Amino acid sequence: MRGNTTFVGVDRRARLLGKALTIGALVLLLSVLYLLLIGLLTPHFDAATAPVGYMLATVLIAVLVVPLRNRLGIAINRLLRHEWQSSQDLLHEFGVALSRTIDPTGLYSILTIDLARRLRLQSATIWMLEPPNDLAFIPLGPLRDDAGGTLLADGATARQIAATSYYLMVPDLPSADLAPFLTRHVRLLFPLRVGDRLIGIYGCGAPQSGNFHSERTINVLLMLAPVAASALENARAYSTIARLNQELRALDQLKDEFIQSVGHELRTPLTSLSLAVQLLARQPDIPPSLAQVTRTSVAQLQALVDRVLEFDLHLATPGEGQHGSIAPVELAPLLEEIVYWYTPIAQAKGIRFLIYVPAGLAAWGHTASLRRALHEVVDNAVRYGGSGTVTLAATLGDGLAVVSISDEGPGIPDDERERVFQTFYRGSGTRALSATPGAGLGLSIARRGVEALGGRIWLEHSGPDGSTICVALRAAPALRSPEMQMQAREIGA
Repeated sequence: MRGNTTFVGVDRRARLLGKALTIGALVLLLSVLYLLLIGLLTPHFDAATAPVGYMLATVLIAVLVVPLRNRLGIAINRLLRHEWQSSQDLLHEFGVALSRTIDPTGLYSILTIDLARRLRLQSATIWMLEPPNDLAFIPLGPLRDDAGGTLLADGATARQIAATSYYLMVPDLPSADLAPFLTRHVRLLFPLRVGDRLIGIYGCGAPQSGNFHSERTINVLLMLAPVAASALENARAYSTIARLNQELRALDQLKDEFIQSVGHELRTPLTSLSLAVQLLARQPDIPPSLAQVTRTSVAQLQALVDRVLEFDLHLATPGEGQHGSIAPVELAPLLEEIVYWYTPIAQAKGIRFLIYVPAGLAAWGHTASLRRALHEVVDNAVRYGGSGTVTLAATLGDGLAVVSISDEGPGIPDDERERVFQTFYRGSGTRALSATPGAGLGLSIARRGVEALGGRIWLEHSGPDGSTICVALRAAPALRSPEMQMQAREIGA
């Protein structure tokens, strides 16, 4: 909105004031010029010829009247341009402002404060059909919750306003329904419609001077009504979205509390079960294969619970408490540690590991976070790679330490490759593997962990011969061997 201008051009007082100022300035200027001319001309005439001097001054003033009047009119209009405004200019200005407003607070400010000041109204109020149930019209602004301010959408007043084509005068309403309008000093009511549906009501108070609204004021409000209705519909949508966002935040908080509660409740029996399995495994009459399967199943269940808790609590706000302890992490022993952890599961599936890592190659990171992220990628390769080989390789290039993990699984379809790192997403091929459980968290956890360390993870290759996932982090100085010779090791089947 431009400045604090007032809209006085809606009645003839503006034109009369402009003419009065122009004429007054013209008379004053001509009087001064006439006196100056008389003072300059009279010394050149004697008493007998003095009338000639007066006549000459009068002629010169008469010649200057029209050009001076035109120039004074232009100058005064320029000076009062910020005080006067035509109906067309006002409609354009407020139409642009309303088209850019979706917040109910901003809409209230434009229509009930700015517009009322421009039209020199004592007050203005706007009622909005409250979403989502559309049962009542509520007043916008700080007094929206005052007693008697709400209008029922199916009430007699709302029906009468909806039926009018132009506007209603408050005294014409039933006396039982006047309270919401009298408390706000409303005189006229304008319906705000979208199509045939009444979604709002605009009420304006009496003019600041006089008891009757000018015809131009009413015309301006009638022409602004469709634009205001469109802006009000946008504000209703904004209110609905804000309410839904608030409900989603509440649901998200309940979800977090549920996951924390269930996760911690599961950890207690899992700990007891793990101890019981370790004790049973020492019994001579328990087959080693059965003990191994039991230990593996308990370990997988513990890993799943830890994964859900880590994803929800730690990775939702990555980086806290991590960047302070970033240090060089040697990749060879870290990858070997992860591989040894998966060796029993891999042997049961007929999978062997190949590790190609230069000695001493290190990356900047947090050991626990990097271990967790790479752990998830290897878990994905072992879980869905089928039998064959899982290859872990690391290279140094362009200041980055790049770890690639390849499997010989069925691959990922082209239309699903961009979604493999999304939370809770499982590809169609993995969903078909009923014997391969999963929650769709592994790669999303890995992505968040790697990005928290300032790195990047991506799907390098996927096809019928398998898939390759790469992780890149800033390389740290070599910790052991300056030559960084490649270490090649085979573990498993």
